Amino acid sequence: MATLINSHFLSHALLLLIIYNHLTAALDMSIIDYDEGRARAAYEAWLVKHRRSYNTLGEEDRRFEIFWENMRFVEEHNGAGDKSFTLGLNRFADLTNKEYRAMFLGTQKRGLRAGKKNSGRYVFSGEEELPAMVDWRQKGAVATVKDQGQCG
Repeated sequence: MATLINSHFLSHALLLLIIYNHLTAALDMSIIDYDEGRARAAYEAWLVKHRRSYNTLGEEDRRFEIFWENMRFVEEHNGAGDKSFTLGLNRFADLTNKEYRAMFLGTQKRGLRAGKKNSGRYVFSGEEELPAMVDWRQKGAVATVKDQGQCG
């Protein structure tokens, strides 16, 4: 009878130990430890969520590498535990810091107009009769309010 109870106790203890090991391993698993397959799956889900697509395979691969690096950064920051805030993967997760700053913080000047001459195609000649006001909403020329980045 005693051996049956000991055997029963040992089997339960072993089962609890196995469950505990699996749970702690799942809790300890971080994005840093993700292999490329898991990171790629997270990236694919992120692409769908943020409706992102790229024109070339090379660009998609480059963006994945940036995404994966940002994922590691987020996990390292959040894993430190002594921070007053946590990070997450938002719609900018496929941008480098430099790209983000250039696009949204105005840190790099765009040279789009450099060296271009103005076209005379739409120059106001003073002869046309223009309305005092135009409501572009009524004409369907403007969309609903949205995030316009650095343009406000």
